[in-house]
This record gives sequence, structure tokens and C-alpha cells, in this order.
Amino acid sequence: MKIGIDGRALLGSRTGVGRYVYELCREIDLLLPSAQFYVYSPLPLELPVISDRWTLRLDDSIFAKWLKPVLWLKFRCGYLCKQDNLNVFWGAATFLPDLSLAVRTVVTIYDLNFVIAPKTMSFTHRWAFKLFFVKNLARANIVLAISMGTSERLLKIFGRRADVIVCPSVNPSFVRQREDVIKSVMKKYSLDRPYLLAVATWEPRKNLELLILTFLEMKNQGHLNSYKLVLVGGRGWKDQRLSALSRKTDQIISLGFVPEECLPAIYTGADIFIFPSIYEGFGMPVAEALACGTTTITSDTPELREVGGNDAIYIEPTLEGIRRGILDGLGQPLKHNFIAQATHSWEDGARSMVTAFTELIGTQIKS
Repeated sequence: MKIGIDGRALLGSRTGVGRYVYELCREIDLLLPSAQFYVYSPLPLELPVISDRWTLRLDDSIFAKWLKPVLWLKFRCGYLCKQDNLNVFWGAATFLPDLSLAVRTVVTIYDLNFVIAPKTMSFTHRWAFKLFFVKNLARANIVLAISMGTSERLLKIFGRRADVIVCPSVNPSFVRQREDVIKSVMKKYSLDRPYLLAVATWEPRKNLELLILTFLEMKNQGHLNSYKLVLVGGRGWKDQRLSALSRKTDQIISLGFVPEECLPAIYTGADIFIFPSIYEGFGMPVAEALACGTTTITSDTPELREVGGNDAIYIEPTLEGIRRGILDGLGQPLKHNFIAQATHSWEDGARSMVTAFTELIGTQIKS
């Protein structure tokens, strides 16, 4: 079996979609020990598995440097795929290259942001979805979604439910940490308790600007006097006002990207984790915070309720909603574990994907 993978999600820091693709690749490799994997990318990247069965197909043409990533996928990736005689291609970042109909395709849908909250997207991504999403959805032999909520929205808006749900998993390291581990990580990042925590890329959909404004207003009103707000996450897009706002006061601490090995201690050290996103396809940080036993406040959407169950505090992502959520959260007893973290694993998701791959190969052989 020859499997092609869109490697663009594996570029840069391993967060969000990148971590999702990385973890699933590692598990799929274990379940398909005879398969050959080809990862296509316009730029150098670290392969998820070091093996002679894994090949990085790096585009060394001048187009790789100058084309936007989605345009590279559409106009260059298919050309590279033709050289490898693939059986299946996994569109791991929503879109598919131009492929022969003989190549079976699997595509992962993470969210429908371009429909639900299009103004929060960059210009390039918004137009890429408008131009290519519907055609790619029709071309895909199997559609995966990362949550039941995303699948239901897909059915309601585009008339096609996901064939398979492959939810992200919480890695085993996300548990409540010992006090000495917490202190060590806090010292590394010059953190002091008490603090509220937000983990998100700096982009409009995450609603961090409103979170900061709410936090500062509450301090001015005499609430949260001893607290600081810690932001974990790299710069994104349309974040100039957020960046300027975060620099105006020493009550906001921006850590930028934090590696996974340090995140559990930072979650555990927080009095409250707050995730007031306008819209999410899943909401991985909510699952991680709950797994670490941290009181968690998040927006009241079907996808985030799917993640948080009965363990999170749900709010409207407005100034008043965030304010009430913080006050409610501070008055809630601490939960020391999150039972729901064991409901699915990366291996479970990979098994579902492998079943999809093998079924498609069977269909390919019969045709």
C-alpha cells in the first residue's frame, strides 16, 4: 500500500492540526507495517516517523518558495504525487491536490470556520475555502471529521455527513502535576501564582482580545487583584491590536509557543483555564486543561460541549459571559482528574483511518 500525505500541517511548531497529524501518522505507521508513506511538502520538515518506509517528497522547484501553501498543493503537489503511483492520498489539511481518479482520497475536515466566522480568517485562507472546499468535498472518497459537531454542521450546510469521526486525543502526559514539577516549570518561565491561563494561537477566532479587556476591567473593579493573565500560544494573523494590548500592562504575561512537555505543569498551576473561542471544530486545549484537573471555562457551542461534557463551565463568548465565567470558576471546588480523557485515543483514531484506507484499496482493486 502506498499512502500519500499532505505534509503542510507538519511545518513549524507542532500545535493544533500539526500535532493531530503527527500523532495519527505515528499510530498509522504501527498499524500498517508494510505500507509505504510519502509526505509532500513545499518546505523542509521533520517526518513523524524515521524509517525507510517514510519518504519526504520535497518540492525543490522555484514555485515552492513563492506560491501560497494552498496554491502549492493545488498546482504542484499533484505533479509530485504522479511519480509515486499512490493508492491513497490523505488530505490532512482539508484540501486535495489534483490527482488521478485511480488514487483514492481521504480528507479531514477540522471546522467550518469559513462559513461560521469567515471574518476571523486570513484573506488567503478564506478565499481558498470558497474556491476549493465544495469541490474537494465532492472529490473525497471518504470524509473524516474531528468531532460529531463538525460532522453535523457539514451535513446541515453541505449535505454530507462525515464517514468517520476521528477525535483528537489527550496525550498521557496531561495529568495533574506534582508541586515540585509545577515550581520547576514556573521558574523556567518566570511565572508566579495566582494566574489565569489561556492557550491559543493569536488569531481573532480565539477571542483573546476580549478576554484581556474583560480581565483588565475586572481588575479595575477590584476583582482579581492578585491575579495575572498568562497567554500561551504563538502569533497568528490579524493580531496587531491584541499584541499592542498585551504589551500595555505587566498584568498580561505572553509566553509564546510552549513545548508540550511543559504544558501540563502550566495548566496545573493555573487557578482557571479560559477558552472563550467564537467557534471551534473541537477544542483540544479544553480537553488538556480538564485532564490536568484545572477549572475550565469555555464557550457554549456543541463542539466544545462535546469535549468538556459536564466538567467545564460554559459561557457566552462576550465580555459579560467571560466575566461571569471567571467569577463562577473561582468559586468552584478543584477537580483533580478528568475521567473523559480515556474515551478515545490516538490509536483508536488511527485504527478507524486504517480501516478506511484498506477499504478504499479493496475498492480500487475491484475497479
